Amino acid sequence: MSAVSPKRGRPTLVSVGEIVDAAVKLIDKECIDALTMRSLAASMGIGPMTLYRHLADKDALLAMLPDALLADVCNEVVRKRSGLSALKTIAAGVMNVLQGHPGMATLFEDPDQGPNMEAATLHTITLLKGEGMSTSEAQVALRAVVAQVIGENVTRHGEPELGGVLLLLEGIRHRLELHS
Repeated sequence: MSAVSPKRGRPTLVSVGEIVDAAVKLIDKECIDALTMRSLAASMGIGPMTLYRHLADKDALLAMLPDALLADVCNEVVRKRSGLSALKTIAAGVMNVLQGHPGMATLFEDPDQGPNMEAATLHTITLLKGEGMSTSEAQVALRAVVAQVIGENVTRHGEPELGGVLLLLEGIRHRLELHS
C-alpha cells in the first residue's frame, strides 16, 4: 500500500525512510558531493519530483541523515540506567557509525537533533543529573564525548585511537563518584 503524500494528498512511490536509505547508500558508494536530488532519484528509479513531495531540498535530506544513522544507537541509549553507561554507548555508537559511513563525518559536526538524538540526549542528561551533575555539567559532558569521538575519527590514521575518549569517560566516571 502506498503512502499518501502530506503535501498533495496523492499517492507516493517511496517513503522518507526509503529516501534516507538510498541517500546513505549513494554517499557510501560515491561521496557526499555526488548526492543531488537528481542523482538520488535516478538511483531509486523515480523522478526527482517524487523526492520533493517529501523533502524541501538536498539540505533538508542531509540534515536528516545523522539522526537516521544513529537511530539504533539512540534506542540503545534510552535503555541504559546510568549516565556513564549511556555516554559509553553514545561514544561507541557514534564511532561505529562514522567508521561505517566515513563520507558523512562532516554531517556530524553540528547536526540537527532529530527525534532519536533528542530522546537519547534527554535521557542521558536526566541520568547524569540523577547522579549528581548539574544540567550544564551533563550537557558539557555529553558534548565533550561526542566531539572527542568525532575528532578522533576525523583525525585518525588507520585504526581509530580512542585514548582520548577513554580518558574523558574516566574523568566523567571520577566526577560522578565524587557526587555519590
